[in-house]
Amino acid sequence: MVLAYILVMKQQDEKDQQIIDQVLRDGRQADYALLVDSYRARLFAFVATMVTCREDAEELAQDSFVKAYILLAQYDSRRSSFYTWLRCIAYRLCLDHLRHHPGVWFETDEQTLQAIPDDEADSVLDTDDDQRIRLLNDAIHQLPPTERLLVQQHYFEQQPLAVIAIVTDTDAGTLATRLHRIRKKIYHYIKAREHGR
Repeated sequence: MVLAYILVMKQQDEKDQQIIDQVLRDGRQADYALLVDSYRARLFAFVATMVTCREDAEELAQDSFVKAYILLAQYDSRRSSFYTWLRCIAYRLCLDHLRHHPGVWFETDEQTLQAIPDDEADSVLDTDDDQRIRLLNDAIHQLPPTERLLVQQHYFEQQPLAVIAIVTDTDAGTLATRLHRIRKKIYHYIKAREHGR
């Protein structure tokens, strides 16, 4: 199964590179539209994880495609897939947007996080209980955008930390540490809601 996935991704990368070569050689925007069509929905979902206003997310996704088109000659397929590179652009645009549109997110102080045993934090996340799943989803939506994105990409989209590290320009070890802290924040959020706080 993993081998089949890798083969499909390699074929997609080769197809993308052919389109990119055509765009760079011929300069036809119609060729670039093939890439836009291939990744529009996925990129919108990626952006919407960080920017929850639908209109803003749509605009940022579109801006990402425009910026990628402008910078297309700088894309290097040896460093990442086109979609990973596109997400790097979108991630930076989202960060810029969020600097100008700050939100209020669930935060937990360091002392509280350190007091939560690792095994307890992990056990509360492994559940089939409907109420706990609702609380888990609520907790994820209350996280700051960059943390919400990390959870979404790693746990729901099964992206390896190495790929997320490329997109966010962050060391994979740092991301692992952040995930550890995020699990504890989610645990704290769920426990507080279960106890009516």
